[in-house]
Amino acid sequence: MRGKSRVIATLLIATVAPLAACGGGSGHRTAAPRSTVTMDTSWAESYHALSPLKAHSELAVEGTITGVQSTATTDDGIPFTDFAFTVSTILFDPGHRGSVGRTITLHQTGGTVNGRQWQAADDAAFRVGEQLVLFLREPRPGLFMVVGGPTGRFEISNGTLTPAANDGVRFAGSARAFAAAVSKA
Repeated sequence: MRGKSRVIATLLIATVAPLAACGGGSGHRTAAPRSTVTMDTSWAESYHALSPLKAHSELAVEGTITGVQSTATTDDGIPFTDFAFTVSTILFDPGHRGSVGRTITLHQTGGTVNGRQWQAADDAAFRVGEQLVLFLREPRPGLFMVVGGPTGRFEISNGTLTPAANDGVRFAGSARAFAAAVSKA
């Protein structure tokens, strides 16, 4: 019996120990969250057409989520995560804020805090490696936020672009065709 207890204890430690690790910044590995809390949100803005989305944006870019920079909470206890996003294409940039190859910081409500994943019900957390087109504003230098929450976010998979929001801008087609639509809007 003692041998079995040691084996079970060793297996438990080997299984649970990685879950105890919790990292935050770039280069850190974070453990899978123990649970997910879904937050109800009410967006001040949402967009159903490309022209107003573009008109209310300071920058529209295509690129890839390349890392998690940090996760913290506001003074009110609301978690947020800052992600690294590397720009591969600029679709719209009237203020000359972006450049191809530049890594910018994306600020998103939600994140893993104390082993619990917090995320908005309609705005899933960004994933490292995810390819996106984002319509952005820069509330303070170097920090960008998606305009209209999920309605300013478009996912790219195998060259096909799809809106992240079911009730946002309607589009079906290639990322290249979307870029052309943005320039015409």
